Amino acid sequence: MNHKMVENELISIIVPIYNVEKYLQQCLDSILNQTYQNFECLLINDGSPDNSADICREYAVKDSRFKYFEKENGGLSDARNYGIIQSKGSYLTFVDSDDWLDSYYIETLYELMIKHNADISVACYGAFDEEKGVFLFYAYGDEYEKVYSGREVVEQLPKFEGGDLTFQTSWGMLSKRDLFDQIMFPVGRINEDIGTNYKLFMQASRVAYVHKNLYLYRIRKTSISNSGFSEKMMRDDHDLRLERIAMIALKGYDISQYIQQHRFYLDYWHRVAEEQGLGNSIETKRLEELDFLLTGKIYEEK
Repeated sequence: MNHKMVENELISIIVPIYNVEKYLQQCLDSILNQTYQNFECLLINDGSPDNSADICREYAVKDSRFKYFEKENGGLSDARNYGIIQSKGSYLTFVDSDDWLDSYYIETLYELMIKHNADISVACYGAFDEEKGVFLFYAYGDEYEKVYSGREVVEQLPKFEGGDLTFQTSWGMLSKRDLFDQIMFPVGRINEDIGTNYKLFMQASRVAYVHKNLYLYRIRKTSISNSGFSEKMMRDDHDLRLERIAMIALKGYDISQYIQQHRFYLDYWHRVAEEQGLGNSIETKRLEELDFLLTGKIYEEK
C-alpha cells in the first residue's frame, strides 16, 4: 500500500484507561506519532486508582486532539460506550491502553476503507509477551488485502476466530461511527467483543482486511483478558455466544460453524472448570445440560 496522505475526515480513537501507568505513555506516544493526523483521542479514565490521570492530563495539555474524561469505574464496556457517546469523528477505533500502534495504523485502515468503499477495515496484529520478552507476529508472508461482504464475515466468523484474534477483538478495527448508533458494548460482561463485533459486521455491506501487523497487543498476566479463569468468565462467554447464535439464526444466516464452535467451547470450558475444582458448580452444570441437549453427551457424577 502506498502511503500517499489522504486526510479529510475526523477519526475518533477511544482509549479506556484503568491501572496502566506503566504502559500508558508508550500507547499515547504511538497515537501521537500516527501519520494520519486528523484524529481526536478520547482518554476515558475508568476510575483508575494509579497515576494514569496525570499522564492523560499531560497529553491533553500539550495536544488539543487528546481529550480527557473521568468517570466512575464501570468496566471496559462502560468506558468504551462513554467514549462512543463523546466521540465526534466519522470513524471509530479502539485502543487498549497497554497496547500500542504502528505509525501507519490509522492511515492504512482509513485508506483501505476508502479504496474498497467498506464500512469496516480490519488489520492483523503482533503481540508482545511481557513475561517471555518475545514478539509474536500473526501476519506472515506477503502483505495482501481481501474484501468480504458483511454476511460472509458473519457466517465465517467462527473460522476466523479459530485462527487468531483478528476479527474477534474490538481493537485492530476501524468502523464507521454510525454503525454504533444503535449498538452498545454489554456492560458488566467479560469477553464483551464476542457480544459486539458480529452486530457491526451484520450492518456492514463490505469489510476490508489487510494482512499486515499494524496493532501491537501486549500479553500480560494482570490484563483483563489474561486475569485467570472464573465462573463469571465462563458464564459470560457462554451466554454471549448463545445470544450471538440466536440473533444470527433469527436473521436467517448459516449457523453451522457456530454450532460446531459452541460444541468445542462447551467441552473446553468444562475441562477448565474441572481443572479449577468447579466441576460441580451451577455454571458447569448449565454447560453439561446444553451439551446433553446438543450432542447427547452425559457426564458422570463426580
